[in-house]
Amino acid sequence: MRAVFVRRKTPLLGTSAPRSRSHVRTLSKSSISLTATRRTQDFNSGFTSSYDPNEEGRGPMFSKNTFGVPQFYPRDLKKRVDEYVVGQDRAKKTISSVIFNHYQNVRRRQYQEEQERKREERLMRQAIARDRNARERESHPVEDDFPGHNDSIQNMHQAWQHGEQKVDFYIPEDASRTPSVKIDKSNLLLLGPTGVGKTYILETLSKKINVPFTICDCNSFTQAGYIGQDVEACIERLLIESNYDVRATEQGIVVLDEFDKIAKRETINGRDVGGEGVQQALLKLVEGTKVTVNVKDNRASSSRSASPITTNYTGPGSSSSTSGPQPTLPPAGKVDQYTIDTSNILFVMCGAFVGLDKAVLNRVSKSTMGFGSELRSKTTTGNKPDLPVELFKNLPHRPPNAEDTSNLTALDLASPEDLQNFGFIPELIGRVHNIVALSPLSQSDLLRILTEPRNSLVAQYTTLFQTYPSNLFFTQKALQAIAERAEKSRTGARGLKMEMERVLAEAMFDAPTHYVLVTEKAVRGEDKVGYWGKDGRLEVERLIREEDGLVGVPGQEQHGREIVSSLGQYRQAGESGA
Repeated sequence: MRAVFVRRKTPLLGTSAPRSRSHVRTLSKSSISLTATRRTQDFNSGFTSSYDPNEEGRGPMFSKNTFGVPQFYPRDLKKRVDEYVVGQDRAKKTISSVIFNHYQNVRRRQYQEEQERKREERLMRQAIARDRNARERESHPVEDDFPGHNDSIQNMHQAWQHGEQKVDFYIPEDASRTPSVKIDKSNLLLLGPTGVGKTYILETLSKKINVPFTICDCNSFTQAGYIGQDVEACIERLLIESNYDVRATEQGIVVLDEFDKIAKRETINGRDVGGEGVQQALLKLVEGTKVTVNVKDNRASSSRSASPITTNYTGPGSSSSTSGPQPTLPPAGKVDQYTIDTSNILFVMCGAFVGLDKAVLNRVSKSTMGFGSELRSKTTTGNKPDLPVELFKNLPHRPPNAEDTSNLTALDLASPEDLQNFGFIPELIGRVHNIVALSPLSQSDLLRILTEPRNSLVAQYTTLFQTYPSNLFFTQKALQAIAERAEKSRTGARGLKMEMERVLAEAMFDAPTHYVLVTEKAVRGEDKVGYWGKDGRLEVERLIREEDGLVGVPGQEQHGREIVSSLGQYRQAGESGA
């Protein structure tokens, strides 16, 4: 029946041209609908329509999420930081989670932008196809003699309609499109004394993820119009770190160091331009606004407006990237403007907040006078006040032992109210969503910092003496004495560097000597650092065994050699770059 139907229609194509044209058009429209319905039933039929590779299909296979699995998780970030930073487990977990969520938001926005671009291209192709089909249906017989006449008439008609269009201020919502969920960023505030690793943890994490990262000092910030730097300077430094890639800059991380220095303070003239004025300027910057950065290219000088600080960003706009288009620098002497949206820039505030712990103690402590008061001891344990365990029950990432409060301090109980009493306006504190306190380093932590992490101080100085060349060794009691003196200096891990420089000052001046041994008496100033020649290896081993209490103990001679060899491994680790 199908063949007979085709034969009956073919004679009509040669009888009349106008009728055949309209009739063929009707036949093609019906045939397209028939083939569209037959396509899902008969897979052996020929090609009857166009194929769009970007068009989403239907079924369980196409409903799967194509966002992809993350390359790492917060526990992977913490494992990386554990290789460089000792202790601070609570802070590491919180910081790793915040950085990971920021990384996930960056990936999600990139995926949504790519899907939106594909959707717009698909809609554009469909609109072009509809216009082409409409022109074919509405073609006039004069097109045979005057090609292009219909297009010119249609363009004039569209221009006339465009001039009569009314301005519509209401944008209707597309019901066929599900609106995506917008995930806001979570800014972070780090509290803790100096030398506990606030900025070092962030620097280590920035090397793990490929986003621009910069550290800015809040001491130089002033209110706009006064001598000093505006708060927009931190965005400019982030732009430099990303090698003037605007898209990468809008997804970077800004660390505001010395954040406690911009607290409100009483002034004589009544205008606090370095405190409350800076806080007011940071409100919109932290919340999200568009900042215009003016960059002038001074070819005569070696730097532009500021030199990069710390970043390992290797994206398309970075100078270390070998693939992708490189940004075009502005001509010499020309001021170029960049508009940066700070809505997706993660801000991390760091500060020592000296005196905040006392304000927290005054708030949480109970009265010791009157009936029903709680009797508390005037002494403290380990220079830290004794606080009830119930006060810390709401803290995340608590140690497994609920009764252990050795790593918890009064700063862990800091609240937005305490920060407002410290001198911060509530509008700025409300934009900080995570408050994490880092605990002071104990003597055991300082001892571990000397030897355990990568780039430890023992490994650094051992490698330094190897360049003389000299072989540097420490006894275990000498390292304990260095950690003890560093703890008394109240400067955290930076005190270890000071003690190492003091102890090794004469040895570095008297170099080179083949063997150098630092004992406990040398650290405490009761003796000098020992020097030996090439034949002093056995003498160094003997002194190490004597000082560490290994003399006369059966089976400890070999252990003494292991101590010397293990200290020598720091030199090998430093040479290998570990």
